[in-house]
Amino acid sequence: MRSLLPMALLFVIHAIFAPQLSAEIVEQVAAVVNKKAIYKSDIALFRSTLPLRAKVDPLFGGEAIAKKSEPTDQEVLDFLINESLILEKFPSSEGDVEQEINGIQTNMRINRDALRAAIRREGFRFEDYFRLMRSSLSKRLLIEREIRNKAAVSEDEIRTEYNRTHSGSKTFRGSFRLHLIRVEKKNYKTPALARESANEALAALNKGEAFQEVASRTHVDGGSGDLGFLSYSDMQPAIQQEVRRLGSGKTGGLIEDSSAFMIVKVGEVRAEADSGLDRERDAIRGRLMDAEFRHQLKLWLERERSKNLVKVNLRS
Repeated sequence: MRSLLPMALLFVIHAIFAPQLSAEIVEQVAAVVNKKAIYKSDIALFRSTLPLRAKVDPLFGGEAIAKKSEPTDQEVLDFLINESLILEKFPSSEGDVEQEINGIQTNMRINRDALRAAIRREGFRFEDYFRLMRSSLSKRLLIEREIRNKAAVSEDEIRTEYNRTHSGSKTFRGSFRLHLIRVEKKNYKTPALARESANEALAALNKGEAFQEVASRTHVDGGSGDLGFLSYSDMQPAIQQEVRRLGSGKTGGLIEDSSAFMIVKVGEVRAEADSGLDRERDAIRGRLMDAEFRHQLKLWLERERSKNLVKVNLRS
């Protein structure tokens, strides 16, 4: 029996310490944000609580990750890093979360036990709900204090967006300010030499030279330069087709007709007063506001990442 004692002790020691050793192996640190660790298990928890997050997280719906059925671990980790930065910058206390949940219970006319039961029926723990509500409060603070007042859209931006999205339509009623470089074939010994001159002008424009400067040194006729505002009906078919393809401020490629090679640039676009902008103004404003909101959020997160210690340890 005495000879069996060391073996028995070995089994006892293994039984005591094996769970701890196993936990250390499984609980891999995926990233560190300042002094807070994000574990591989946090990534798994994110996946398991996605439906619950979609209901309470005010920023999640607009994230690219929300539209993916199977986001990668790296994509989830990137989201959790951003969330950690927000929680650190705009902390919410347990009392804040309790007050928020109490307000929800009041609106739903249920008590805490009924809320817990409803969450269980959805397949989640109340602790997960509480944690997500805390991050929700922090994100709402970020929105109110840092994002909302910067996400503004002007009437000019709405009009420009309407013109940009509708100017290519055959039913668009409005005019375009056009700039044109026209190289007449008759001014050259051969059409090939005229094409070569037009291509040199196009290459200069593609390098970033000003349209007017290129036009002034290109062998052109009197039909070149600023043509003013023209409607579709005022344009010759070849130019009209190119303008429909281009947006405001864009320069097209080489256009050829029987007598010349041309390059057109579209300047300002003006829609007629009754063109339909009034009917679409609110929808356009909403789209632009959402895009600007996401842009401002991205800028804020980029600034915070640059100011804080973020170390990623995740191995693919």
